[in-house]
Amino acid sequence: MSVEQFIEYYNYIGRKIAKPYYYLLRGFEEWLENRGKKIDAFTATDVEMYMAELAKQSPRSANVFLSAIRKYSEWRVRNAPSDVAFVREQRRLYELKGIRPIKVPRVIKKEALSEEELKRLLLAVKPIPELFVATIVHFYFGWRPIEGAKFMTEARINWDEDYMVIKTAKVGNERILVWPRELRPIMKAWHHFATTRLSRMKRPEEWYTKAIKPVGRRLGLKVTARTARKTFETQMRKRGIEQWVINFVLGHTTQIPDVYTDWDELRSHIKIIMTRLHYMLPILKEVMAE
Repeated sequence: MSVEQFIEYYNYIGRKIAKPYYYLLRGFEEWLENRGKKIDAFTATDVEMYMAELAKQSPRSANVFLSAIRKYSEWRVRNAPSDVAFVREQRRLYELKGIRPIKVPRVIKKEALSEEELKRLLLAVKPIPELFVATIVHFYFGWRPIEGAKFMTEARINWDEDYMVIKTAKVGNERILVWPRELRPIMKAWHHFATTRLSRMKRPEEWYTKAIKPVGRRLGLKVTARTARKTFETQMRKRGIEQWVINFVLGHTTQIPDVYTDWDELRSHIKIIMTRLHYMLPILKEVMAE
C-alpha cells in the first residue's frame, strides 16, 4: 500500500489536494528511509518528529502533512489485506488522530493606510493630475469604485452648497455626500473626468485600482479602491465619529437616528463631520503646501 497508490486513488476521485499530499508524503517517506524505516512501519512518534521539522520552515505545511498522513492512514485501513493488518492500521490511525495541529500565528491583514502612508501616496501621485484627484476623492468618501465612476453621471450636484445626492451601489437608495469649499475644484475636476472619460470606459470601476496599484507598490504599500474604503472607516472611527455616520457615508445599510429624519438636518450633520472633522483635512493641507 504505497504512497503512489494512495495518490493514484486521490487523483482518480478528483481531489485537487493530491499533488501537495504527494510531495509531503514522499518527503516523509524519504525522511523515514534515512532512518532505516519503511513507510509501512511509521509510527505516530515519527509523524510528530517530522511535523516538528516541517514547522521550523512552515507551520502550515506541517498541518497539511498531518492531514495527508491521516488520509493516507484511513486509506490503508480501508485497504488492509487481512484482519491483523486492519487492527494494526486502525490502532495507528487512532494514534494519529490524537496528534494536535501546530498552532499557526494569526496574520492580521492590514487593509487601511495610516495618515503618514496616505500622505506619502498623495505626494507620489501629485504630479499626475487625474490620479491625484482620484486618490483624494476615493479616500475622502470611501465610495465604491462604481459609484465614483459610473454613478457620477446621474448624481444631483449642488456646486454652490458643495454637496451631491448619489445612488448607492448595493442598497440602491440615495445618500448625501458633502465636501468642504476648498475641495470644490477637486470635485469639479473629478466630475469632469468621470463623466467625459471614465464613463466611456468598458469597466470604469476598475480604472482607479489599476492606476494606483503600481504607485503603491513602488512605495511598499498595497493600495486599491478597497483600501480607500477601509482607510476612511478606520481613520474616522479613530476620531470618534458615530458608526451610523460612517456607515451612511460608505453606503452601508444603517439606522439613522430619528432626530435626523429631516433631509436638511441630516445634511447639516453630515456637513459638520465631512468639512470639519474629516481625517483627511490636515493631510491635504500639508500635501497642498509641499
